Amino acid sequence: MLKDGFNWGCMAGVSAAHLAKAGYTGIPSLFTQKEAEGLTHDLGKNYRVNELYYKPYACCRWAQPAIEAIREIQTKNILISTNINKIVIHTFTESAALSKDYPETTEEAQYNLFFPVAAFISYGEVGPKQIQDHLDDPKILSIMDKISVVIDQQLNEAFPEKALSMVKILMQDGCTYQSEIMQARGDYNYPLTAEEKKDKFFRLTTPFLGIEPAQRLSETIQNLEHMKSIRELMIAIEASAT
Repeated sequence: MLKDGFNWGCMAGVSAAHLAKAGYTGIPSLFTQKEAEGLTHDLGKNYRVNELYYKPYACCRWAQPAIEAIREIQTKNILISTNINKIVIHTFTESAALSKDYPETTEEAQYNLFFPVAAFISYGEVGPKQIQDHLDDPKILSIMDKISVVIDQQLNEAFPEKALSMVKILMQDGCTYQSEIMQARGDYNYPLTAEEKKDKFFRLTTPFLGIEPAQRLSETIQNLEHMKSIRELMIAIEASAT
């Protein structure tokens, strides 16, 4: 409906008309399906946008419960990466289907199961630096070589309502560490705390804006509901970037 969509909208509309004339049909509307009543009867009351998630890590959502499992193990044990013999990720089918190869691009790093897990073990985070600047990091790649994956039917049954994984780590001295079944943090029913969201904001903005501009921008965002015009936010963003 916006001016920026005129060209694409016209093309899509004309294409749809030609396809319909040729006998093509589309998927039925949700509003005509009895099985979809649970999604449509509460329009205007419940807002599904509130059921989205915030990702703590810069990688595919399906890889994140495995990272949480590593994180959980690290809270209880001293984990020296060079002493790891083998890592086994128990997860659901969709997660197991992610790439496990050495990434050559940032997209291949993000949509990967082994790379973010190895990056977290190596650096304690999976952020822009890891998925952009560490693609050929020998430390990360050597850990990837030690990872394998097992599809767990119990975890399959929980998906897609929950993204769950469990990790076992076998050490060279014979010790075995096993996590609990972990859920990806940031789901609407397993949210990040306000402090965690704030930490993520400053972790991503401070390197580019500096501490004080990032702080001012954060304060502006926190007061959005009191603004007379969204222009105030635009001015704050522009000021922070200069």
